[in-house]
Amino acid sequence: MPQVTVTIDGRVYRMGCDPGQEQVLTDLANDIDRRIGAYRNSFGEVGDMRLMLMAAMELGDELSDANRRLRDLEGELASLREARSAVLEKVTSAQDSIVTMLDEASERIERVVAVMNGAPDQSGDRSGGGA
Repeated sequence: MPQVTVTIDGRVYRMGCDPGQEQVLTDLANDIDRRIGAYRNSFGEVGDMRLMLMAAMELGDELSDANRRLRDLEGELASLREARSAVLEKVTSAQDSIVTMLDEASERIERVVAVMNGAPDQSGDRSGGGA
């Protein structure tokens, strides 16, 4: 298991992580160190544990907001998928109707052409000729 050495609030910590996660762990530690430094500058010496707790609570708040936004986006995505399905059904129905209308028009045109070429019409009479 890879290990990473990080510094948070002037203290060095050696931590294990999964392979390939070394930079992620380093970046997280740097973020926490930055937050603690900002709190220390804003509030002065309020105690190491309190600074760590404030940083943890801020991260928890950000995570909670991100999870809420993720749930909202998942709901929106589900709605968009439903809407897309409805549109696809309408498009498919419209395409089927167009195909049916074109088939019917083609049959009518073929009958007209046949009648014009002297074939009997539907009633059995020949068009254009005298009986």
